[in-house]
Parts: sequence; C-alpha cells; structure tokens
Amino acid sequence: MIDKLYIIKQILETDEDTDIKILSILELAKENPNKENIHRIEERVAKRKKIMIEVSLNMEKEKIVAETGDISSTGAFIRTKKKIARGENISIKLTDPKGEEFTFLAKVMRVNRDGIGVMVKTISLNDRDNLTNFLNRL
Repeated sequence: MIDKLYIIKQILETDEDTDIKILSILELAKENPNKENIHRIEERVAKRKKIMIEVSLNMEKEKIVAETGDISSTGAFIRTKKKIARGENISIKLTDPKGEEFTFLAKVMRVNRDGIGVMVKTISLNDRDNLTNFLNRL
C-alpha cells in the first residue's frame, strides 16, 4: 500500500495532509471494493471544539445570521436552516464572546438538515492567529 502512496505522491506532488487522505481512500477501497463508505473519510486536520458562536454568512445574493456547532482553525459546523449547496463558497464572519471578529472565505463541504460543514479556504494571517489563540483559550 505504501508503494502506491509513494507513486501517487510523486505524480501529484502532494502535501502530508493529502497523503493521509489518499492513504485512507486506498485503505477503504481495499476493505470495500464496491466503493461504499469512501465518503466517510476523515478530512479534518485540526480538532474541532464545541462552541456556539454567532456567525454571519455572506453569500452572493444574501446574508444569513447563524451559529456554530463546533469550530477549528480549519473549518466549522454551522447550524442554519437555510439551504446552502455543497461546494458553494461563502464569506464567514465569526464574533467570539469578547466581541472579537474573525473573517474568512470557506467552502461548503457537507450539508445536512441541521446545517453545513465548511472548510476554511482563505484567511488572513492576522485572523488565523487570532482565531487560533481564541481556540486555544477554550
């Protein structure tokens, strides 16, 4: 299995996080050749912390106020009843309990009846540092 990963890494020039995902896919494919359950691969790099924080979602045509269910420096689960399509890019502004704001661009990775799972795509170094410091205090 490692030899396949090495070959894929050389072809794609992947980073360590992508290597882990590829290895997970290969392991699941080996266990289940019918390709079921491959969508269950853990894609999170950072540990999520359960906290409800108000968020403002700014999409192309509308703004929505919602709240987080959990958050990490690389993503969040946002509770919202508004249907937002998987794959959509949105701007998110979080406001922590002290009133500090963190803004970033995210991609919707998962959708369910309770809300959306997003992955951080773009965040300023200052916002990333402030968000990381906030999460470390939790």
